[in-house]
Amino acid sequence: MRFLLVATIWLVLIGGLSLYSYQRDRHKPPVAAAEKLTEAPAKAYTLELTPSFATAADPFALKGDAGAKATLLVRVADREIYQSERPLPAGVAKSLTPVPGLVLGHNEIYVRAVPPQGETRDHALRVRLLQGGRVIADQTLWGEKGALVAGSVPFELTAAGEGSHEQR
Repeated sequence: MRFLLVATIWLVLIGGLSLYSYQRDRHKPPVAAAEKLTEAPAKAYTLELTPSFATAADPFALKGDAGAKATLLVRVADREIYQSERPLPAGVAKSLTPVPGLVLGHNEIYVRAVPPQGETRDHALRVRLLQGGRVIADQTLWGEKGALVAGSVPFELTAAGEGSHEQR
């Protein structure tokens, strides 16, 4: 009699659990396909960086860090597109062409610049993305009281002619 009671309890518990798992998995939404990204033509874009200060090497960077000597660093997505180990003068625009890694849709450009050590005033870095003569993105990044000037500039890219079509 005890054997029948144990077998019945076992069948009810395990059977109920397997029925629950089957029903739960059956009602899951389908897996979404990965979004296909279309790369924008790199030669069509120019990135213009204008610091309000003379850049310098970071005195607090780790010795083994590959970007420790960088006075200016630019990344698009997970790609490093520019790194300068030489100081750049204040007020002089640095132009980068081509700008690889841009895709149609949402993009972000990460920029980090190091001001000279010992300065206690606020610093700015103007970041502009141009396509021909047209400005795509224009943003100023700030560093307070001598801190690193670093940040991301988000923007959207569309295919030529897209977005201007209106239905009436």
